[in-house]
This record gives sequence, C-alpha cells and structure tokens, in this order.
Amino acid sequence: MPVGRVAGGNYYGGHLTNTGQSYAGINENIMYISIGMAIIIAILITIALIYIAYEKCQKRRARKAYYVTA
Repeated sequence: MPVGRVAGGNYYGGHLTNTGQSYAGINENIMYISIGMAIIIAILITIALIYIAYEKCQKRRARKAYYVTA
C-alpha cells in the first residue's frame, strides 16, 4: 500500500472547478449591497450633522436667554 501521493491519482481541486456558472449575479449583488450601504451611511451622517447643528442652536438659545434674564 503506497503512502503519500501517487502519480496520476485523483486530484480534488476544491470548489473552483468550471461549472459553467456566471459570476455576473454575484457581482450585481455586491454592487447593490455596496450602494445600499453607501446610502445608509450617508443618511446616518446627515442625521448626525443635523443633531450637531440642533445642539449648537440649543446652546445659543440657552446662552441668549441667560443674558436676557441677567
């Protein structure tokens, strides 16, 4: 019984064999997911900027009210 590799033996090349499938669908899915994530990130950044502007506006109002009552 031989130990190790035998010339001309069976070779299991893994899952990268040519099955005739196209990767266009996978690429489209990656593209759509990337676009969706970019839109979600843009929305979150916009919400954060609006919140920061709102907080600054609140601080200015509080400061003006303090000077008016003093």
